[in-house]
Amino acid sequence: MQLTILMFLSSILFFTFSDVSMKQAAGIMADISVERATQYLSDYGYLKETISPSPMSVPSTEAILRHYSVTIRDALKKFQKFAGLKPTGKLDVETRKKMQQKRCGRPDVIALQKLGEYKWKKNDLTYSIESLPKEPSEREVRSGQKMKNVHEIGHVLGLEHSSDTDSIMAPFYRDAVDRRGNYITPKLSSSDVKNIQRLYGLNDKKSNPRSTLTEHGSDFETDSSNGDNDSNHDRKTDIGCPDEIDGIITVDGSNYLFSGNKVYDFDHAGIKEEYLLKNLFSNGPPFVQGALSNPRTDRTLLFHGKMVFAYHLDRYKNKFMLEPKFPKKLPAALNFKPMGAFLWHEGSQVLINGNHFATYDENWNQVTLQNEVVNYFDNFPAKPIRGVLIQQMNVLLFGDDKIYKYDIKDKRVIGKAIPLKAFLMC
Repeated sequence: MQLTILMFLSSILFFTFSDVSMKQAAGIMADISVERATQYLSDYGYLKETISPSPMSVPSTEAILRHYSVTIRDALKKFQKFAGLKPTGKLDVETRKKMQQKRCGRPDVIALQKLGEYKWKKNDLTYSIESLPKEPSEREVRSGQKMKNVHEIGHVLGLEHSSDTDSIMAPFYRDAVDRRGNYITPKLSSSDVKNIQRLYGLNDKKSNPRSTLTEHGSDFETDSSNGDNDSNHDRKTDIGCPDEIDGIITVDGSNYLFSGNKVYDFDHAGIKEEYLLKNLFSNGPPFVQGALSNPRTDRTLLFHGKMVFAYHLDRYKNKFMLEPKFPKKLPAALNFKPMGAFLWHEGSQVLINGNHFATYDENWNQVTLQNEVVNYFDNFPAKPIRGVLIQQMNVLLFGDDKIYKYDIKDKRVIGKAIPLKAFLMC
């Protein structure tokens, strides 16, 4: 039976010799066999199951073949998308070449077992090198390993692998020297900077002016470096005041609160602007039941019933544009309809309904974990949570019409709940 499976998988994972010679392709084939490719996908988190099923666990060889043909194709597509390749679902030459490339041994897809803190609780860290090999020299060790060390330091600080090929956190190693043999100093990409700032906040030593939402003890910082346009005397007086919260996001430093068919742009001084949902998010839902924005992907997700809408901000038009292939139906494995959503501090995209939550990946439209809120989010309010705003260790949990300040370190709510209207000063 196992031989039959491997023969069938070999036919599934076929490739074409479109742009390489038969001799070159044969060399790649010899290095990356079907078995090795399958092991690669498993080692780096793309396959959750092994390809050695027990005869007692499946009804027939035919059932095994059907199951694993889909599983392997899906895993290959995931890897190809992450590696910047065309997602064919086939083990073609380019995919085999990529699998041969030297890379970090850490998985690309981290199976989330527990929502823990994947960051240091302090920003000042020290390190020391306790021992060095006799060869090469200390100077060579310290300089020649910079590219790799920066990548590993990123992991130590809490960053995971990135599909951005320019990112220092891309899993595949790049050349450390140029054509002339000169060392290439590693540089952080914009996505690296955004991701580390998402975990630890902006550099406090910078001179950019910052303001703080100190009303009612929220202490939530917002960017106020755009001049005097956001001062109270410039605010419109005909803007409404929402009664309830359906969702909340932060994009490019601006906070957006969803309520019914309206979207409110607000900051530390209150509501700046009011939009109709259909005007800001074209071809979207009539109202949202959860929203989140992820700076790593530059994508905003709106949820309505069992549907998800993905948008990116057109900064020229100042409007959110619906992405191709969306909206999508949420996976059948999701056991509830979302009534809230948020991006947690360690990067998980969380859907929530009462005491039930799930972590979600829109790229593969998969739920990676489902459980009860009380088992993973210590001391969250008993009231339903609609959304979350996070900056450094400051967290605001938004309920239907109240806001709670939550301490990530101590994992508890601080002080009394703030009424929504008082928080927005409207």
